[in-house]
Amino acid sequence: MRYLAFAALLLTLVTVSPDVRASGAHPAFFEALYDIPVMPGLQEFKDEALLFDKPDGRIASVTAASNHLKPEDVARFYAETLPQLGWKKTSPNQYVRGDDRLSMEVVRKAPLTIVHFTLAPAHPGAAAR
Repeated sequence: MRYLAFAALLLTLVTVSPDVRASGAHPAFFEALYDIPVMPGLQEFKDEALLFDKPDGRIASVTAASNHLKPEDVARFYAETLPQLGWKKTSPNQYVRGDDRLSMEVVRKAPLTIVHFTLAPAHPGAAAR
């Protein structure tokens, strides 16, 4: 099933021009991470998003991809943008804000650059209570 979703997104990215995907009057945010922007030029995999929102904290996972952005451009965009939204960088691919920890993974799987975000409580075991 995941392979079919990946193939469908790949087909969409290849057939839609970059100018159409990147044109947006205002920034878009991930559906499951409603306070994390989708970088212009990235296409969100909405069918692969997961969100568990409970009193002890959110657990969320989102993925987006591009057929023309480079991994270093995606990493740079989020390294510049996330601190402006209150996220503090704690390691090369992790940020903390309040009780939340945001992990980011950017990979190149030709012809796509794929970014995956995972949000979890900053304190281990908080969501299990």
